[in-house]
Amino acid sequence: MAKISFKQDGKFYYGWWQVLVGFLLMTFAYVGFVSVISVFVLPVTTEFVCDRSEFMLTSTILCLVSVFAAAFMGKKMAKGNIKLIMLINALIAGVGYFGFSRATSLGQFYAFAAVLGVPFTCLTTMPISILLNNWFGGKIKGTAMGLAFLGSGVGGMVLTPVINYVNTEFGWRTGYLVLAAIFIFFLAPLILFLVVKSPADKGQTRLGETAAEASGAELRGMTMAEAKKSPMLWLTSLAIFIAVVGSSGILANSVAFFVECDYSATVAASVAGLMLGSLTIGKPVVGMVCDKFGVKKGSILSFSTFSLCFFSLFLMPQAKMLIVLVILFYAFGCAAVTICPPLLTSYLFGEKDYGTIIGIFTMATNIGGAFGGTVAAKIFDMTGSYTSFWLFSGVCIALAVILCLASFKLRAKYDY
Repeated sequence: MAKISFKQDGKFYYGWWQVLVGFLLMTFAYVGFVSVISVFVLPVTTEFVCDRSEFMLTSTILCLVSVFAAAFMGKKMAKGNIKLIMLINALIAGVGYFGFSRATSLGQFYAFAAVLGVPFTCLTTMPISILLNNWFGGKIKGTAMGLAFLGSGVGGMVLTPVINYVNTEFGWRTGYLVLAAIFIFFLAPLILFLVVKSPADKGQTRLGETAAEASGAELRGMTMAEAKKSPMLWLTSLAIFIAVVGSSGILANSVAFFVECDYSATVAASVAGLMLGSLTIGKPVVGMVCDKFGVKKGSILSFSTFSLCFFSLFLMPQAKMLIVLVILFYAFGCAAVTICPPLLTSYLFGEKDYGTIIGIFTMATNIGGAFGGTVAAKIFDMTGSYTSFWLFSGVCIALAVILCLASFKLRAKYDY
């Protein structure tokens, strides 16, 4: 692993501001889109007298729209004005959450969820991955991404109980207004003043490049057309999809599940926040493992521990103390959803068509996110428990480890 340097030619390296932007986007945007939905499930379904799965369709719609956005926004952000795209989408997200706060029917929730689909793609893992890939080379990229993506852990630990408190004291509509304000009055200015697409725009060069990257040779790797013909793309996409189905299931239903395990609503929100907070340790560690020991070992570590997390959740109703293992395994396992996809993109396919290929992995992520929370909620509606979903996810993510291993074996045939 390369020694971390904060200066280049005597000046502060501006790429670290991009890490901070990524961290704050994960803290507030990603958590706002994905994690805090769990604290809205009970109050909204109670007021609208509907099943949990009906409310969770908002997450499905949001993610399905984001799939279509990811299909073309990856290349557009890689080649075009990424700052402008992100800025516009921060404002759109604020409008979407304001719409949630005014909704008087599930149909209105569904409409505004569709509005939020594009900002979800344009403000979270894909633009962060593109920015950090531009600013950091292979020697330090995993560490930089680990630091940026741990924001989802900090945000989950802080924002989940805060929004739950707002919902409890002032009502869930105020909770959505708080989210709208975060996007409009904090994230939009942050993007406007800090996002810079590439080192050249600041008169700097990429930090932590490998010898091959620093040689100035033409970018190596596969084009999108070549990647589509390779089983690596589809095997890895399937592995990511499987991991995200499980991840979105627990993110959207964690508070409700912990209440099912006889925690009070307040304690359940705090436990969910602590679980997400564990990512502040796990994600940087996985990123550093990827830098020091290779993407293969880091990603296998992450996928494997994520599988163990779901087996622990399955057993937790009979042994509440297993929450300790749930938090431990989640800390390292959830990196399979955020840190691993961009690093796998570089490792498996090279740099030649990075923006387009990461768009495919983002589509896999968003498709998984479209169904995980809703499927988990539907299983609860049918059985009165989430345990079947946890067992199913644990088995499937164990299979995802095998899919990754198959992709690594195929990668050995290429010399880029």
